[in-house]
Amino acid sequence: SPLGNAQPAQQALCKVRTEVVEVTRAMLDRSNANFMLWPPCVEVQRCSGCCNTKSLQCVPHVTHTRYLQVMKIEYINKRPTYTKAVVSVVDHVECRCQPVSRPPLPKKKSSRRQHGHQHRNQTLRTTRLRRKRGYYRWKRPKWRRREKSSCSSTRGWTKRRRY
Repeated sequence: SPLGNAQPAQQALCKVRTEVVEVTRAMLDRSNANFMLWPPCVEVQRCSGCCNTKSLQCVPHVTHTRYLQVMKIEYINKRPTYTKAVVSVVDHVECRCQPVSRPPLPKKKSSRRQHGHQHRNQTLRTTRLRRKRGYYRWKRPKWRRREKSSCSSTRGWTKRRRY
């Protein structure tokens, strides 16, 4: 049975682990794309794992920049030329659980006029209301309603169409 062969799960705590990252051309020269780098991937130390709650995240507390020698391969006149180059990678040295940073909430506009202007380009949301004898009306959101009128009780109400 699968349960008999199962191992107890261990929480993956927040700590430094080895990860593989791609060595990209942008790490050496962003303006030139006519070359390749060897090796294409290297190992780095990165923080990963779980913290006790979702309000905390595993982040690096101490980092260290490491310089790696790579081979730059350029094709000149259809022949490869090899030169040594140096790229930098950032290793995480220490990790810790830190509160998740949230983007600040947008400030609310105080004026109704500004509020209406803010929603001008958005689709008007309406709610369908029902009334006796098959009449219905589309109710506008509060910020888009007109002042009430003392006219006929069916003003704004339309007879339902039968298809």
